[in-house]
Amino acid sequence: MSDIPSWIGTQLGDRVGAVVGTVCDVYCDQATWRPAWLLVDVHDRFALVPADGMLSWNDRVIVPHDREVIGCAPAVESPPAVLAGELLLRLGRHYGVRVDRCGAHAALHGDAHRLPRAA
Repeated sequence: MSDIPSWIGTQLGDRVGAVVGTVCDVYCDQATWRPAWLLVDVHDRFALVPADGMLSWNDRVIVPHDREVIGCAPAVESPPAVLAGELLLRLGRHYGVRVDRCGAHAALHGDAHRLPRAA
């Protein structure tokens, strides 16, 4: 958990390590405070990517998802301070991951929509 702040601003790689975007924030499960979702700047929009199965490698965060799956994830216009409800369920369906329909995930920074976007 001590590595989480260093993930912010780090490149995110897909399952083969190809750069997809930049990590802007980390959403932690409010029950366990373990990383659950990553808010990623994917060129011109934000996307949420499951943190389950990720690893830090070669100054990147690598996730076990294909670039195409991440690229067509439901867009997030204004990143919420807490990820829950319908958006969480849609994301779970999109990535094929189990989500707790009553679960909630808090953003580490909570104001990621104000972070500068990568050029």
